[in-house]
Amino acid sequence: MTPSRILIIDDDKAVRDSFGAHLEDCGYQIFTAENGRLGLDLFESKSPNLVLVDLRMPEMDGMQVLEIISRRSPLTPLLVASGTGLIKDAVQALRRGAWDYLLKPIADLSILTHAVTAALEKAQLRQENQAYREHLEQLVEERTAALGKANTNLSQINTRLRQIVETTRSLSFCREVQAFGSLLLEEFGQHMMAAGGSIYLKEETGLRLAHALDQGHAAEFIPFPLPEKSLFQKALLEKQPILVHDIGENEAVLPSGWVGYTDGSALLFPLPDDSGGIAGIMGLHSKTPPPFVDQDREIGTILASYSCEALRAVRASEELSENAARFRKILDTIPTGILIVDATTHEIVYTNPSAAGLIGVEPLSITGKICNEVFSTLRAGSWPTALEKEVVQAERTLLTVDRREVPVLKTVSRTTLEGRECFMVNFIDLTEQIRAEADKEKLELQLRQAQKMEALGTLAGGIAHDFNNILTAVLGYSELGLQDLGPQHSFYAKLQAINHAGSRARALVKQILSFSRMQEQLQAPLKVSPILKEVLKLLQSSLPASIQITTAIKADRTVLGDPTQIHQIIMNLCTNAYHAMQMQGGELRVSLEEVTIDATETPSAVNLPPGPYLRLTIADTGTGINPAIIDRIFDPYFTTKDKSKGTGLGLAVVHGIVKRHRGSVTVESTVNAGSCFTVLLPICADTSAERGKQSVSLPRGTEHVLLVDDEKEIVDIGEEMLRRLGYRVTGVVGSLPALDLFKADPFRFDLVITDYNMPGMSGDQMARQMLAIRKELPIIVCTGFSELFDSQRAQALGIRQTLMKPMTMEALANTVREVLVPP
Repeated sequence: MTPSRILIIDDDKAVRDSFGAHLEDCGYQIFTAENGRLGLDLFESKSPNLVLVDLRMPEMDGMQVLEIISRRSPLTPLLVASGTGLIKDAVQALRRGAWDYLLKPIADLSILTHAVTAALEKAQLRQENQAYREHLEQLVEERTAALGKANTNLSQINTRLRQIVETTRSLSFCREVQAFGSLLLEEFGQHMMAAGGSIYLKEETGLRLAHALDQGHAAEFIPFPLPEKSLFQKALLEKQPILVHDIGENEAVLPSGWVGYTDGSALLFPLPDDSGGIAGIMGLHSKTPPPFVDQDREIGTILASYSCEALRAVRASEELSENAARFRKILDTIPTGILIVDATTHEIVYTNPSAAGLIGVEPLSITGKICNEVFSTLRAGSWPTALEKEVVQAERTLLTVDRREVPVLKTVSRTTLEGRECFMVNFIDLTEQIRAEADKEKLELQLRQAQKMEALGTLAGGIAHDFNNILTAVLGYSELGLQDLGPQHSFYAKLQAINHAGSRARALVKQILSFSRMQEQLQAPLKVSPILKEVLKLLQSSLPASIQITTAIKADRTVLGDPTQIHQIIMNLCTNAYHAMQMQGGELRVSLEEVTIDATETPSAVNLPPGPYLRLTIADTGTGINPAIIDRIFDPYFTTKDKSKGTGLGLAVVHGIVKRHRGSVTVESTVNAGSCFTVLLPICADTSAERGKQSVSLPRGTEHVLLVDDEKEIVDIGEEMLRRLGYRVTGVVGSLPALDLFKADPFRFDLVITDYNMPGMSGDQMARQMLAIRKELPIIVCTGFSELFDSQRAQALGIRQTLMKPMTMEALANTVREVLVPP
């Protein structure tokens, strides 16, 4: 069979090549031309069976080609493949003889194949009709009656074909699948003179009714699998139109069972989709007059072919509308402000709610206005200048209608909207970002400060270890000296001062460790007034003469707390008061008194349970605190001082200590008049007096003690203390010699007292080896400070007790007896 000849006229070589290659693969003979003039020459010489032409071409456009070929050869199918997509072009092309109109680019070339096949079939039908007419004309004299009937049939066919064209035009205006299904079925019913019928669209799980001519009996949904031998199943399987003259006499199919049919004739048309499957099924019945004939099937096939193309277009249009609505919804909901502005007139074409919110207006109130009218800072003619590049991005300050300045990231790019050249302007509000960056800088500052504090803590640990070793000798020898000398001796007061200074130094080390959070604080009953007096005594010598201290200490009650931390509270608050009065001088007022919070009162500011409290008040006459920041002064790292005067930790530390002591701290302040801090601490039972009345008798013993330290001075003072307590002592400098001595006679010693931090072998390592030899050996480990060793770790190793340096004779005596004679 000779293949059909197809002429492709297009100035785009890629299009000619792709269309040609695809159609050649489909079995057609292809001729191509790059313009209309060459295409007409090939048309005359090759007599193609079909012409596929573009509209926009040099020398001679597609409209002229359509007009010339349709005039010379009306029966040659003319298909238009154009990228313009304009309705007026499609209408003009159809008027000049185009049989079909395809929109480039054609993503699925099966659409092209289908259009070519349909056009050739239509051409063949027209040629057959023409041949039939010519044949009738030759027999006009012999078969006048038959000719009249044939003319009538031809007239009907022509009429129906014209109606098909009109139908396809009406279908092309549909934009929704539901409306398309209704219109298609109505048109089919009219062309086929059918009173009943339905159209179903295929879904994943079955067929859904789109429209019915005779309402009431067609099922809304027919699930898969379809009933065996049903007409719909047959149409789905065969994918071809089905004509049934009388379903009652056709054993290949089964009737639906509905009794409302006027006769047994039926006509079904499957509607193919782009992939070669079935998009839907249309069924017709109850023709007037019955039955359906072959001409109905053929005419219906032509209409169905057009309908499939139209259905694809409608679905594409519906999908495009859905995408446009989805895109509009996205634009309306994203936080980025978007303006679309006409590039020529500077008219605002579109404003999303975010942009309107940034500007401070309603979206519709500025749509259609000129940018210069909305943005008072926008200079005339600045839009094109700002957009010489494809995309312009910069940080700008947006001036709102209420004259607020909003920092934004502005991005301007070119776009096209409904054929108009436009600029799309994006505004991203940078307010939160700038605030976040500021918060980040603040957090980084806090992190650096925390790292400094961590380094300070490490340094404090090292200082504490060495300093406590030194204080062991100072406190130990001064304590022994006080025992040797009576109060009447001239050196007694001097030794007492040395011992007191050593105790102060020990408290200072403890305070350093507490500040660096490297030592757990244990609370015990204590009096606040002596600590307060000590702090004030220190301050009196360090404050300038321009600052006068006034005190009113009216209470001497006991609270449950840590003396180092109470000292820190007072020192921090007094230091802040000093800084507030440093430039102009003033008065520092400090008072301590007992108060009672009654259950009937509502102390919302302190939020404490009723009961007796010590009230510490520290007031100054300095600069005061701004009311705008007074709620933040207890936040960590918050400070209004210069970097050289504060880190923002003082008041935060005070607040934390007071809360741990189950108290409260409040502040009242007036700018340029001063501030008053009030600390409330709950009073506990006072047991110090009873303890003071009891005479202290140190426990004694006669056991043999092995004393180990890497410093000879500490070994000497330890030996002296233990001997005075009645013990036999063997002192060894260094852990390795001590271990060798122990191994020589493990049962010689009743107790081992060792330092923890020693070169060569630490105290815990030595203890581990001794316990491996003598499991029940009592051991006490002394330490100035170590992060790696505490009482829990000691107990896990089998060490009976730990003793903190600098150790007093009382602490040593009590600890030794507790270990040797457990309670």
